[in-house]
Amino acid sequence: MINFSELINTIKKLVEIRVKILIEEIKDDISTVFTRIVVLILMLITSLFILLFGSIALAFYFAALVESTHVGFLVVGGIYVFILLILFMIRNSLSLQTNLKRSLGNFLFIFKRK
Repeated sequence: MINFSELINTIKKLVEIRVKILIEEIKDDISTVFTRIVVLILMLITSLFILLFGSIALAFYFAALVESTHVGFLVVGGIYVFILLILFMIRNSLSLQTNLKRSLGNFLFIFKRK
C-alpha cells in the first residue's frame, strides 16, 4: 500500500525546496538590478563631471577667441539653451520615449530568459 504520510512529507519538502529556489532567484534578480542602478548612477556622475569640465574648457576657449571671459561663458550657456530648446520640442516624441524606455529596460533588466 501507499504510505500517505511519506508522500505528503515528500511533497512538503519539494514545495519548500522550490520556494527556497524561487527566493534565491528573486534575490539574485534584485541584486542584479541594484548593481546596474549603482553603475548607472556612477556613469551619470562621471558624465556630469566630464560635461562640467568640458564646458568650462570650452568657455575659456571661446573667451580666448573673443578676448572676453564673460562672452565665452555666455556662448556656452547659449549652446545649452539651444540644446534645451531642441529637447523641449521633441519631449513628446513617442519614438524617443519608446527607444529610451527600451534602452533603459535592456540595461537594467538583463536576466536569463526562460
